[in-house]
Amino acid sequence: MGINNYHRLLKRQIKKGGLTPEQIDSLAPFLDSINEAYSDYSSDMSHLETILEKSSKELFSINQQLRSNVDDISKRLDNIVSNIKEVIFETDAKGNWVYLNSAWKLVTGLESDECIGRHYSEFTQHLLKRDKSKLSKLSALEFDHYKGTIECLIDEEHHSWFDISLQVITDKDGQPTGCIGTMVDVTSIKLIENELKVANAAKDEFLSTMSHEIRTPLNAVIGISHLLLLEDPMESQLENLNVLKYSSEHLLGIVNDILDFNKINAGLLELEETEYSIEHILNSLNSTYTTKAAEKNVRFVIKRDDILPSVLIGDSLRIAQVLNNIISNAIKFTEEGKVTLDIEVESKTDDEVEILFKVIDTGIGIEAENQQKIFDSFAQANIDTTRKYGGTGLGLAICTRLLKLMGSDLSLESEFGKGSTFSFLLKQKISDNFAESKATVNSTLPSFAGLDNLNVLVVEDHKINIIVIKKFFKKWKIDFDIAENGALAVEQVEKKAYDVILMDLRMPVMDGYTASSHIRKSKAFKNATIPIYALSASATMDVRDKVEKHGMNGHISKPFNPTDLYQTLKSIQLEKESQ
Repeated sequence: MGINNYHRLLKRQIKKGGLTPEQIDSLAPFLDSINEAYSDYSSDMSHLETILEKSSKELFSINQQLRSNVDDISKRLDNIVSNIKEVIFETDAKGNWVYLNSAWKLVTGLESDECIGRHYSEFTQHLLKRDKSKLSKLSALEFDHYKGTIECLIDEEHHSWFDISLQVITDKDGQPTGCIGTMVDVTSIKLIENELKVANAAKDEFLSTMSHEIRTPLNAVIGISHLLLLEDPMESQLENLNVLKYSSEHLLGIVNDILDFNKINAGLLELEETEYSIEHILNSLNSTYTTKAAEKNVRFVIKRDDILPSVLIGDSLRIAQVLNNIISNAIKFTEEGKVTLDIEVESKTDDEVEILFKVIDTGIGIEAENQQKIFDSFAQANIDTTRKYGGTGLGLAICTRLLKLMGSDLSLESEFGKGSTFSFLLKQKISDNFAESKATVNSTLPSFAGLDNLNVLVVEDHKINIIVIKKFFKKWKIDFDIAENGALAVEQVEKKAYDVILMDLRMPVMDGYTASSHIRKSKAFKNATIPIYALSASATMDVRDKVEKHGMNGHISKPFNPTDLYQTLKSIQLEKESQ
Protein backbone atom coordinates (compact mmCIF):
# COMPACT_ATOMS: atom_id res chain seq x y z
CA MET A 1 0.00 0.00 0.00
CA GLY A 2 1.48 3.37 -0.95
CA ILE A 3 2.15 5.99 1.71
CA ASN A 4 -0.55 8.20 0.26
CA ASN A 5 -3.15 5.62 1.15
CA TYR A 6 -2.13 5.54 4.80
CA HIS A 7 -4.18 7.16 7.62
CA ARG A 8 -3.43 10.80 8.12
CA LEU A 9 -2.06 10.22 11.60
CA LEU A 10 0.29 7.48 10.35
CA LYS A 11 1.52 9.66 7.48
CA ARG A 12 2.24 12.38 10.04
CA GLN A 13 4.31 9.94 12.11
CA ILE A 14 6.27 8.70 9.04
CA LYS A 15 7.14 12.26 8.04
CA LYS A 16 8.01 13.14 11.59
CA GLY A 17 10.31 10.03 11.77
CA GLY A 18 12.14 10.93 8.48
CA LEU A 19 11.82 7.43 6.96
CA THR A 20 13.29 6.92 3.44
CA PRO A 21 11.29 5.15 0.66
CA GLU A 22 13.50 2.11 1.11
CA GLN A 23 12.78 1.99 4.84
CA ILE A 24 9.10 2.44 4.16
CA ASP A 25 9.08 -0.46 1.71
CA SER A 26 10.96 -2.68 4.16
CA LEU A 27 8.50 -1.82 6.92
CA ALA A 28 5.44 -2.06 4.68
CA PRO A 29 3.77 -5.07 6.40
CA PHE A 30 4.24 -3.46 9.83
CA LEU A 31 3.03 -0.07 8.61
CA ASP A 32 -0.01 -1.70 6.97
CA SER A 33 -1.07 -3.22 10.30
CA ILE A 34 -0.61 0.13 12.10
CA ASN A 35 -2.62 1.86 9.37
CA GLU A 36 -5.41 -0.67 9.85
CA ALA A 37 -5.46 0.04 13.63
CA TYR A 38 -5.66 3.78 13.01
CA SER A 39 -8.49 3.28 10.54
CA ASP A 40 -10.44 1.11 13.03
CA TYR A 41 -9.89 3.71 15.76
CA SER A 42 -11.19 6.53 13.54
CA SER A 43 -14.22 4.46 12.63
CA ASP A 44 -14.96 3.75 16.29
CA MET A 45 -14.53 7.39 17.24
CA SER A 46 -16.83 8.49 14.45
CA HIS A 47 -19.48 6.02 15.65
CA LEU A 48 -19.05 7.19 19.27
CA GLU A 49 -19.36 10.83 18.26
CA THR A 50 -22.56 9.99 16.42
CA ILE A 51 -23.94 8.28 19.53
CA LEU A 52 -22.85 11.16 21.81
CA GLU A 53 -24.41 13.69 19.48
CA LYS A 54 -27.71 11.82 19.56
CA SER A 55 -27.50 11.42 23.37
CA SER A 56 -26.74 15.10 23.82
CA LYS A 57 -29.77 16.01 21.76
CA GLU A 58 -31.91 13.61 23.81
CA LEU A 59 -30.50 14.90 27.13
CA PHE A 60 -31.08 18.47 26.02
CA SER A 61 -34.66 17.61 25.13
CA ILE A 62 -35.19 15.82 28.44
CA ASN A 63 -33.61 18.72 30.35
CA GLN A 64 -35.91 21.16 28.58
CA GLN A 65 -38.89 18.97 29.47
CA LEU A 66 -37.79 18.75 33.10
CA ARG A 67 -37.37 22.51 33.27
CA SER A 68 -40.82 22.91 31.80
CA ASN A 69 -42.25 20.43 34.32
CA VAL A 70 -40.48 22.17 37.22
CA ASP A 71 -41.79 25.53 36.06
CA ASP A 72 -45.27 24.05 35.74
CA ILE A 73 -45.12 22.48 39.22
CA SER A 74 -43.73 25.71 40.68
CA LYS A 75 -46.56 27.69 39.13
CA ARG A 76 -49.07 25.21 40.49
CA LEU A 77 -47.51 25.33 43.97
CA ASP A 78 -47.45 29.13 43.82
CA ASN A 79 -51.12 29.12 42.86
CA ILE A 80 -51.95 26.74 45.70
CA VAL A 81 -49.91 28.66 48.27
CA SER A 82 -51.29 31.96 47.02
CA ASN A 83 -54.85 30.74 47.49
CA ILE A 84 -54.25 29.38 50.99
CA LYS A 85 -55.79 31.73 53.56
CA GLU A 86 -53.17 30.78 56.12
CA VAL A 87 -49.98 32.80 56.15
CA ILE A 88 -47.03 30.56 55.30
CA PHE A 89 -43.65 32.02 56.18
CA GLU A 90 -39.96 31.28 56.55
CA THR A 91 -37.32 33.20 58.52
CA ASP A 92 -33.56 33.02 58.68
CA ALA A 93 -31.60 32.38 61.88
CA LYS A 94 -31.83 36.08 62.83
CA GLY A 95 -35.61 36.28 62.52
CA ASN A 96 -35.73 38.07 59.14
CA TRP A 97 -38.49 37.10 56.72
CA VAL A 98 -37.20 34.88 53.91
CA TYR A 99 -40.57 33.90 52.45
CA LEU A 100 -44.17 35.10 52.84
CA ASN A 101 -47.10 33.90 50.76
CA SER A 102 -49.77 36.22 49.42
CA ALA A 103 -52.02 35.65 52.47
CA TRP A 104 -49.64 37.98 54.31
CA LYS A 105 -51.19 40.94 52.47
CA LEU A 106 -54.70 39.85 53.50
CA VAL A 107 -53.63 39.88 57.16
CA THR A 108 -51.37 42.95 57.25
CA GLY A 109 -52.25 44.93 54.11
CA LEU A 110 -48.54 44.85 53.15
CA GLU A 111 -47.01 43.34 50.01
CA SER A 112 -44.93 40.25 50.70
CA ASP A 113 -42.00 41.53 48.60
CA GLU A 114 -41.81 44.71 50.68
CA CYS A 115 -41.38 42.69 53.87
CA ILE A 116 -38.83 40.09 52.75
CA GLY A 117 -35.52 40.70 54.52
CA ARG A 118 -37.10 42.71 57.35
CA HIS A 119 -37.15 41.46 60.96
CA TYR A 120 -40.42 39.96 62.20
CA SER A 121 -40.42 42.25 65.28
CA GLU A 122 -41.20 45.23 63.02
CA PHE A 123 -44.69 43.80 62.62
CA THR A 124 -45.58 43.08 66.29
CA GLN A 125 -46.48 46.58 67.50
CA HIS A 126 -50.15 45.62 67.94
CA LEU A 127 -49.48 42.46 69.95
CA LEU A 128 -50.23 42.30 73.67
CA LYS A 129 -47.11 42.29 75.87
CA ARG A 130 -47.57 38.69 76.93
CA ASP A 131 -47.70 37.60 73.29
CA LYS A 132 -44.64 39.61 72.33
CA SER A 133 -42.71 37.68 74.97
CA LYS A 134 -44.06 34.42 73.56
CA LEU A 135 -42.46 35.20 70.20
CA SER A 136 -39.20 36.56 71.64
CA LYS A 137 -37.77 33.05 71.43
CA LEU A 138 -38.15 33.23 67.65
CA SER A 139 -35.00 35.30 67.19
CA ALA A 140 -32.89 33.12 69.49
CA LEU A 141 -34.38 29.87 68.08
CA GLU A 142 -34.60 28.51 71.62
CA PHE A 143 -37.12 25.85 70.68
CA ASP A 144 -37.70 22.91 68.33
CA HIS A 145 -41.30 23.88 67.71
CA TYR A 146 -43.87 26.30 69.06
CA LYS A 147 -47.64 26.46 68.86
CA GLY A 148 -49.93 29.02 70.48
CA THR A 149 -52.46 31.81 70.03
CA ILE A 150 -51.51 35.49 69.96
CA GLU A 151 -53.82 38.48 70.36
CA CYS A 152 -53.58 41.80 68.52
CA LEU A 153 -55.18 44.97 69.82
CA ILE A 154 -55.67 47.27 66.83
CA ASP A 155 -57.64 49.74 68.96
CA GLU A 156 -59.91 49.59 72.01
CA GLU A 157 -62.75 48.06 70.04
CA HIS A 158 -60.96 45.80 67.56
CA HIS A 159 -59.12 42.64 68.57
CA SER A 160 -57.63 39.98 66.33
CA TRP A 161 -56.38 36.51 67.24
CA PHE A 162 -53.95 34.29 65.32
CA ASP A 163 -52.88 30.69 65.79
CA ILE A 164 -49.09 30.49 65.29
CA SER A 165 -47.20 27.29 64.52
CA LEU A 166 -43.37 27.32 64.14
CA GLN A 167 -40.77 24.65 63.37
CA VAL A 168 -36.98 25.19 63.46
CA ILE A 169 -34.96 24.35 60.32
CA THR A 170 -31.47 22.89 60.79
CA ASP A 171 -28.53 22.21 58.46
CA LYS A 172 -26.77 18.84 58.01
CA ASP A 173 -24.77 19.50 61.20
CA GLY A 174 -27.91 20.13 63.23
CA GLN A 175 -27.34 23.88 63.50
CA PRO A 176 -30.49 26.06 63.30
CA THR A 177 -30.72 28.09 60.11
CA GLY A 178 -34.18 29.56 60.59
CA CYS A 179 -37.74 28.43 60.93
CA ILE A 180 -40.86 27.79 58.91
CA GLY A 181 -44.40 28.21 60.10
CA THR A 182 -48.00 29.17 59.56
CA MET A 183 -50.26 31.89 60.93
CA VAL A 184 -54.04 31.46 60.88
CA ASP A 185 -56.58 34.20 61.57
CA VAL A 186 -58.96 32.73 64.19
CA THR A 187 -60.65 36.01 65.12
CA SER A 188 -64.13 34.87 64.09
CA ILE A 189 -63.78 31.69 66.17
CA LYS A 190 -62.53 33.64 69.20
CA LEU A 191 -65.37 36.14 68.93
CA ILE A 192 -67.88 33.27 68.88
CA GLU A 193 -66.11 31.68 71.88
CA ASN A 194 -66.29 34.97 73.76
CA GLU A 195 -69.97 35.33 72.93
CA LEU A 196 -70.55 31.79 74.18
CA LYS A 197 -68.71 32.60 77.40
CA VAL A 198 -70.91 35.64 77.91
CA ALA A 199 -74.00 33.57 77.10
CA ASN A 200 -72.90 30.79 79.47
CA ALA A 201 -72.19 33.33 82.20
CA ALA A 202 -75.66 34.82 81.68
CA LYS A 203 -77.18 31.34 81.74
CA ASP A 204 -75.27 30.45 84.91
CA GLU A 205 -76.35 33.70 86.55
CA PHE A 206 -79.95 33.05 85.50
CA LEU A 207 -79.83 29.52 86.94
CA SER A 208 -78.24 30.86 90.11
CA THR A 209 -80.94 33.49 90.50
CA MET A 210 -83.74 31.05 89.75
CA SER A 211 -82.19 28.51 92.11
CA HIS A 212 -81.98 31.10 94.86
CA GLU A 213 -85.55 32.27 94.27
CA ILE A 214 -86.92 28.71 94.26
CA ARG A 215 -84.76 27.30 97.04
CA THR A 216 -85.42 30.16 99.46
CA PRO A 217 -89.18 29.49 99.87
CA LEU A 218 -88.49 25.74 99.63
CA ASN A 219 -86.13 26.10 102.58
CA ALA A 220 -89.03 27.46 104.60
CA VAL A 221 -91.49 24.79 103.43
CA ILE A 222 -89.13 21.86 104.02
CA GLY A 223 -87.81 23.30 107.26
CA ILE A 224 -91.27 23.89 108.69
CA SER A 225 -92.44 20.42 107.61
CA HIS A 226 -89.45 18.88 109.42
CA LEU A 227 -90.22 20.90 112.53
CA LEU A 228 -93.91 19.98 112.53
CA LEU A 229 -93.09 16.27 112.12
CA LEU A 230 -90.73 16.52 115.11
CA GLU A 231 -93.44 18.09 117.27
CA ASP A 232 -95.65 14.98 117.64
CA PRO A 233 -98.45 16.01 115.25
CA MET A 234 -101.92 14.59 115.59
CA GLU A 235 -102.75 11.48 113.59
CA SER A 236 -105.09 13.51 111.35
CA GLN A 237 -102.24 15.96 110.55
CA LEU A 238 -99.49 13.40 109.96
CA GLU A 239 -100.57 12.38 106.44
CA ASN A 240 -100.85 16.00 105.32
CA LEU A 241 -97.42 16.84 106.72
CA ASN A 242 -95.82 13.84 105.01
CA VAL A 243 -97.40 14.86 101.70
CA LEU A 244 -96.12 18.42 102.21
CA LYS A 245 -92.63 17.19 103.04
CA TYR A 246 -92.52 14.71 100.15
CA SER A 247 -93.82 17.23 97.57
CA SER A 248 -91.37 19.96 98.60
CA GLU A 249 -88.45 17.51 98.58
CA HIS A 250 -89.55 16.24 95.15
CA LEU A 251 -89.58 19.80 93.81
CA LEU A 252 -86.13 20.34 95.31
CA GLY A 253 -84.94 17.17 93.56
CA ILE A 254 -86.11 18.52 90.18
CA VAL A 255 -84.27 21.82 90.77
CA ASN A 256 -81.10 19.93 91.76
CA ASP A 257 -81.35 17.67 88.70
CA ILE A 258 -81.53 20.64 86.33
CA LEU A 259 -78.58 22.37 88.00
CA ASP A 260 -76.48 19.18 88.08
CA PHE A 261 -77.29 18.44 84.44
CA ASN A 262 -76.10 21.92 83.52
CA LYS A 263 -72.87 21.46 85.50
CA ILE A 264 -72.12 18.07 83.95
CA ASN A 265 -72.72 19.31 80.40
CA ALA A 266 -70.42 22.27 81.04
CA GLY A 267 -67.72 19.94 82.40
CA LEU A 268 -67.66 21.81 85.69
CA LEU A 269 -68.86 19.11 88.06
CA GLU A 270 -65.99 17.75 90.15
CA LEU A 271 -66.09 14.58 92.22
CA GLU A 272 -64.94 14.53 95.84
CA GLU A 273 -62.49 12.06 97.34
CA THR A 274 -63.48 11.83 101.01
CA GLU A 275 -64.04 9.11 103.56
CA TYR A 276 -67.61 7.92 103.96
CA SER A 277 -69.64 5.07 105.39
CA ILE A 278 -71.78 3.07 102.98
CA GLU A 279 -73.97 2.28 105.99
CA HIS A 280 -74.98 5.92 106.33
CA ILE A 281 -76.10 5.94 102.68
CA LEU A 282 -78.09 2.74 103.23
CA ASN A 283 -79.67 4.14 106.42
CA SER A 284 -80.82 7.22 104.56
CA LEU A 285 -82.18 5.16 101.63
CA ASN A 286 -83.99 2.80 104.00
CA SER A 287 -85.50 5.68 105.98
CA THR A 288 -86.64 7.49 102.82
CA TYR A 289 -87.98 4.68 100.65
CA THR A 290 -89.42 2.14 103.08
CA THR A 291 -92.28 4.54 103.85
CA LYS A 292 -92.72 5.64 100.23
CA ALA A 293 -92.87 2.03 99.04
CA ALA A 294 -95.34 1.09 101.81
CA GLU A 295 -97.66 3.87 100.66
CA LYS A 296 -98.03 1.91 97.39
CA ASN A 297 -98.24 -1.47 99.14
CA VAL A 298 -94.78 -2.26 97.77
CA ARG A 299 -91.88 -3.59 99.84
CA PHE A 300 -88.43 -1.98 99.76
CA VAL A 301 -85.59 -4.34 100.69
CA ILE A 302 -81.85 -3.73 101.09
CA LYS A 303 -79.41 -6.63 100.80
CA ARG A 304 -75.73 -6.04 101.48
CA ASP A 305 -72.61 -8.18 101.32
CA ASP A 306 -71.17 -8.96 104.77
CA ILE A 307 -67.58 -8.34 103.57
CA LEU A 308 -68.37 -4.81 102.42
CA PRO A 309 -65.74 -2.46 104.03
CA SER A 310 -67.13 -0.07 106.64
CA VAL A 311 -65.26 3.06 105.46
CA LEU A 312 -64.61 3.88 101.79
CA ILE A 313 -63.11 6.82 99.91
CA GLY A 314 -65.09 8.50 97.14
CA ASP A 315 -67.93 10.91 96.46
CA SER A 316 -70.70 9.63 98.73
CA LEU A 317 -73.04 12.47 97.75
CA ARG A 318 -72.97 11.50 94.06
CA ILE A 319 -73.24 7.77 94.80
CA ALA A 320 -76.30 8.49 96.97
CA GLN A 321 -77.70 10.71 94.20
CA VAL A 322 -77.42 7.89 91.65
CA LEU A 323 -79.03 5.36 94.00
CA ASN A 324 -81.79 7.79 94.97
CA ASN A 325 -82.67 8.40 91.33
CA ILE A 326 -82.75 4.71 90.40
CA ILE A 327 -84.65 3.56 93.52
CA SER A 328 -87.14 6.43 93.25
CA ASN A 329 -87.83 5.44 89.64
CA ALA A 330 -88.16 1.77 90.57
CA ILE A 331 -90.77 2.51 93.26
CA LYS A 332 -92.59 4.95 90.99
CA PHE A 333 -92.97 2.34 88.24
CA THR A 334 -93.80 -0.61 90.54
CA GLU A 335 -97.45 -1.19 91.39
CA GLU A 336 -97.05 -4.47 93.29
CA GLY A 337 -94.29 -6.72 94.58
CA LYS A 338 -91.01 -5.25 95.76
CA VAL A 339 -87.97 -3.14 94.96
CA THR A 340 -84.62 -4.57 96.05
CA LEU A 341 -81.30 -2.82 96.43
CA ASP A 342 -78.67 -5.55 96.25
CA ILE A 343 -75.03 -4.66 97.02
CA GLU A 344 -72.36 -7.30 96.37
CA VAL A 345 -68.57 -7.27 96.56
CA GLU A 346 -67.22 -8.48 93.21
CA SER A 347 -63.53 -8.27 94.11
CA LYS A 348 -61.47 -6.89 96.95
CA THR A 349 -57.82 -6.12 97.74
CA ASP A 350 -56.20 -4.43 100.72
CA ASP A 351 -56.59 -1.02 99.04
CA GLU A 352 -59.60 -1.26 96.75
CA VAL A 353 -63.00 -2.89 96.45
CA GLU A 354 -65.19 -3.43 93.39
CA ILE A 355 -68.88 -3.19 94.32
CA LEU A 356 -71.84 -4.25 92.19
CA PHE A 357 -74.98 -2.20 92.88
CA LYS A 358 -78.27 -3.63 91.57
CA VAL A 359 -81.76 -2.17 91.87
CA ILE A 360 -84.31 -4.85 91.01
CA ASP A 361 -88.04 -4.12 90.70
CA THR A 362 -91.18 -6.03 89.78
CA GLY A 363 -92.66 -3.06 87.98
CA ILE A 364 -93.99 -2.31 84.51
CA GLY A 365 -90.71 -3.07 82.72
CA ILE A 366 -89.45 -1.42 79.55
CA GLU A 367 -90.01 -2.51 75.95
CA ALA A 368 -86.81 -3.50 74.11
CA GLU A 369 -87.09 -0.68 71.54
CA ASN A 370 -87.31 1.92 74.33
CA GLN A 371 -84.52 0.65 76.58
CA GLN A 372 -81.80 2.87 75.09
CA LYS A 373 -84.10 5.88 74.78
CA ILE A 374 -84.65 6.22 78.54
CA PHE A 375 -80.99 7.18 79.03
CA ASP A 376 -81.38 10.24 76.79
CA SER A 377 -81.89 13.67 78.31
CA PHE A 378 -85.52 14.74 78.90
CA ALA A 379 -86.75 11.41 77.49
CA GLN A 380 -89.02 8.71 78.85
CA ALA A 381 -90.12 5.37 77.41
CA ASN A 382 -93.28 6.84 75.90
CA ILE A 383 -95.74 9.71 76.25
CA ASP A 384 -98.22 7.61 78.22
CA THR A 385 -95.53 6.93 80.86
CA THR A 386 -94.96 10.66 81.28
CA ARG A 387 -98.67 11.36 81.60
CA LYS A 388 -99.28 8.59 84.12
CA TYR A 389 -96.15 8.72 86.25
CA GLY A 390 -94.74 12.21 85.63
CA GLY A 391 -91.06 13.10 85.78
CA THR A 392 -88.62 15.28 83.85
CA GLY A 393 -86.72 12.49 82.11
CA LEU A 394 -83.45 13.81 83.51
CA GLY A 395 -82.81 11.31 86.31
CA LEU A 396 -81.25 8.45 84.35
CA ALA A 397 -79.37 10.82 82.04
CA ILE A 398 -77.72 12.39 85.10
CA CYS A 399 -77.02 8.95 86.62
CA THR A 400 -75.32 7.85 83.40
CA ARG A 401 -73.13 10.95 83.28
CA LEU A 402 -72.23 10.79 86.98
CA LEU A 403 -71.24 7.14 86.67
CA LYS A 404 -69.12 7.98 83.62
CA LEU A 405 -67.25 10.49 85.76
CA MET A 406 -66.72 7.74 88.33
CA GLY A 407 -65.44 5.31 85.67
CA SER A 408 -68.57 3.16 85.50
CA ASP A 409 -71.59 2.48 83.27
CA LEU A 410 -75.27 2.06 84.04
CA SER A 411 -76.66 -1.23 82.67
CA LEU A 412 -80.26 -2.27 82.17
CA GLU A 413 -81.99 -5.64 81.93
CA SER A 414 -85.76 -5.49 81.52
CA GLU A 415 -88.74 -7.46 80.31
CA PHE A 416 -91.88 -5.55 79.52
CA GLY A 417 -94.55 -6.21 82.14
CA LYS A 418 -92.22 -8.15 84.45
CA GLY A 419 -89.79 -5.60 85.86
CA SER A 420 -86.33 -4.12 85.42
CA THR A 421 -82.83 -4.40 86.88
CA PHE A 422 -80.49 -1.41 86.81
CA SER A 423 -76.88 -2.11 87.81
CA PHE A 424 -73.44 -0.55 87.89
CA LEU A 425 -70.00 -1.70 88.99
CA LEU A 426 -68.04 0.80 91.04
CA LYS A 427 -64.43 0.75 92.24
CA GLN A 428 -63.79 2.51 95.54
CA LYS A 429 -60.68 2.91 97.63
CA ILE A 430 -60.75 1.39 101.12
CA SER A 431 -59.96 3.73 104.01
CA ASP A 432 -57.54 2.79 106.78
CA ASN A 433 -59.89 4.47 109.25
CA PHE A 434 -61.89 1.78 111.03
CA ALA A 435 -62.90 3.96 113.98
CA GLU A 436 -66.36 4.65 112.61
CA SER A 437 -68.94 2.35 114.17
CA LYS A 438 -70.83 -0.01 111.91
CA ALA A 439 -74.47 1.05 111.93
CA THR A 440 -77.34 -1.14 110.91
CA VAL A 441 -79.61 -0.43 107.99
CA ASN A 442 -82.53 0.07 110.36
CA SER A 443 -80.86 2.77 112.46
CA THR A 444 -82.89 5.93 113.00
CA LEU A 445 -82.21 9.64 112.84
CA PRO A 446 -79.98 11.24 115.46
CA SER A 447 -81.59 12.16 118.76
CA PHE A 448 -80.96 15.90 118.25
CA ALA A 449 -79.74 16.24 121.81
CA GLY A 450 -79.17 19.82 122.93
CA LEU A 451 -76.10 21.67 121.62
CA ASP A 452 -75.58 23.60 124.87
CA ASN A 453 -72.93 26.32 125.12
CA LEU A 454 -72.64 26.64 121.33
CA ASN A 455 -72.71 30.26 120.18
CA VAL A 456 -73.74 30.71 116.55
CA LEU A 457 -74.03 33.83 114.40
CA VAL A 458 -76.63 33.40 111.66
CA VAL A 459 -76.19 35.89 108.82
CA GLU A 460 -79.51 35.83 106.94
CA ASP A 461 -81.78 38.48 105.41
CA HIS A 462 -84.86 36.41 104.51
CA LYS A 463 -87.52 36.68 107.22
CA ILE A 464 -89.02 33.22 106.69
CA ASN A 465 -85.60 31.55 106.75
CA ILE A 466 -84.84 33.36 110.01
CA ILE A 467 -88.06 32.00 111.52
CA VAL A 468 -87.21 28.44 110.42
CA ILE A 469 -83.66 28.47 111.74
CA LYS A 470 -84.78 30.10 115.01
CA LYS A 471 -87.20 27.25 115.59
CA PHE A 472 -84.53 24.59 114.97
CA PHE A 473 -81.95 26.33 117.15
CA LYS A 474 -84.39 26.72 120.03
CA LYS A 475 -85.13 22.99 119.83
CA TRP A 476 -81.40 22.22 119.82
CA LYS A 477 -80.79 24.69 122.71
CA ILE A 478 -78.28 26.75 120.71
CA ASP A 479 -77.37 30.32 121.68
CA PHE A 480 -77.52 32.41 118.53
CA ASP A 481 -77.67 35.93 117.13
CA ILE A 482 -79.04 37.11 113.79
CA ALA A 483 -77.31 39.58 111.48
CA GLU A 484 -79.42 40.58 108.49
CA ASN A 485 -76.54 41.47 106.17
CA GLY A 486 -72.79 41.03 105.84
CA ALA A 487 -71.89 44.47 107.17
CA LEU A 488 -73.80 43.81 110.42
CA ALA A 489 -72.07 40.43 110.71
CA VAL A 490 -68.62 42.08 110.48
CA GLU A 491 -69.62 44.50 113.26
CA GLN A 492 -71.09 41.70 115.39
CA VAL A 493 -67.97 39.50 115.38
CA GLU A 494 -65.91 42.43 116.65
CA LYS A 495 -68.19 42.69 119.69
CA LYS A 496 -68.72 39.02 120.53
CA ALA A 497 -66.91 35.71 120.15
CA TYR A 498 -68.78 32.97 118.26
CA ASP A 499 -68.10 29.27 117.78
CA VAL A 500 -69.40 29.19 114.21
CA ILE A 501 -70.91 31.52 111.61
CA LEU A 502 -73.62 30.42 109.18
CA MET A 503 -73.30 32.85 106.29
CA ASP A 504 -75.86 33.49 103.56
CA LEU A 505 -74.20 34.54 100.30
CA ARG A 506 -76.77 36.81 98.62
CA MET A 507 -77.65 39.74 100.87
CA PRO A 508 -78.16 43.50 100.60
CA VAL A 509 -75.51 46.02 101.79
CA MET A 510 -72.71 43.41 101.88
CA ASP A 511 -72.76 39.86 100.48
CA GLY A 512 -71.49 36.80 102.33
CA TYR A 513 -68.26 36.48 100.35
CA THR A 514 -67.15 40.03 101.16
CA ALA A 515 -68.21 39.71 104.79
CA SER A 516 -66.22 36.48 105.19
CA SER A 517 -63.10 38.12 103.73
CA HIS A 518 -63.45 41.05 106.17
CA ILE A 519 -63.86 38.68 109.12
CA ARG A 520 -60.76 36.69 108.12
CA LYS A 521 -58.74 39.93 107.94
CA SER A 522 -59.95 41.06 111.36
CA LYS A 523 -57.35 41.88 114.02
CA ALA A 524 -59.09 39.54 116.45
CA PHE A 525 -57.18 36.23 116.43
CA LYS A 526 -60.31 34.09 116.88
CA ASN A 527 -61.91 35.54 113.75
CA ALA A 528 -59.08 34.18 111.62
CA THR A 529 -59.94 30.59 112.59
CA ILE A 530 -63.64 30.63 113.46
CA PRO A 531 -65.57 28.13 111.28
CA ILE A 532 -67.64 29.92 108.63
CA TYR A 533 -70.12 27.86 106.63
CA ALA A 534 -71.96 29.22 103.62
CA LEU A 535 -75.61 28.44 104.31
CA SER A 536 -77.12 29.54 101.05
CA ALA A 537 -79.58 28.77 98.27
CA SER A 538 -77.03 30.08 95.77
CA ALA A 539 -75.96 27.39 93.31
CA THR A 540 -73.51 28.96 90.88
CA MET A 541 -71.10 26.51 89.32
CA ASP A 542 -68.07 28.07 90.97
CA VAL A 543 -69.65 28.48 94.41
CA ARG A 544 -67.33 25.90 96.04
CA ASP A 545 -64.21 27.63 94.71
CA LYS A 546 -65.50 31.06 95.73
CA VAL A 547 -66.40 29.82 99.22
CA GLU A 548 -62.87 28.49 99.69
CA LYS A 549 -61.26 31.57 98.15
CA HIS A 550 -63.04 33.87 100.61
CA GLY A 551 -61.93 31.86 103.63
CA MET A 552 -65.06 29.84 104.37
CA ASN A 553 -64.83 26.28 105.65
CA GLY A 554 -67.63 24.74 103.62
CA HIS A 555 -71.04 25.09 102.00
CA ILE A 556 -74.40 23.85 103.31
CA SER A 557 -77.03 24.14 100.62
CA LYS A 558 -80.52 25.47 101.33
CA PRO A 559 -82.97 23.97 101.76
CA PHE A 560 -80.76 22.36 104.38
CA ASN A 561 -81.16 18.86 105.71
CA PRO A 562 -81.68 19.29 109.47
CA THR A 563 -79.63 16.15 110.16
CA ASP A 564 -76.67 17.41 108.11
CA LEU A 565 -76.77 20.84 109.76
CA TYR A 566 -77.10 19.29 113.21
CA GLN A 567 -74.15 16.94 112.65
CA THR A 568 -71.98 19.82 111.39
CA LEU A 569 -72.78 21.87 114.48
CA LYS A 570 -72.35 18.82 116.74
CA SER A 571 -68.84 18.21 115.41
CA ILE A 572 -67.96 21.87 116.14
CA GLN A 573 -69.35 21.52 119.66
CA LEU A 574 -67.32 18.35 120.29
CA GLU A 575 -64.16 20.05 119.02
CA LYS A 576 -64.86 23.03 121.29
CA GLU A 577 -65.32 20.75 124.33
CA SER A 578 -62.08 18.87 123.59
CA GLN A 579 -59.98 22.05 123.66
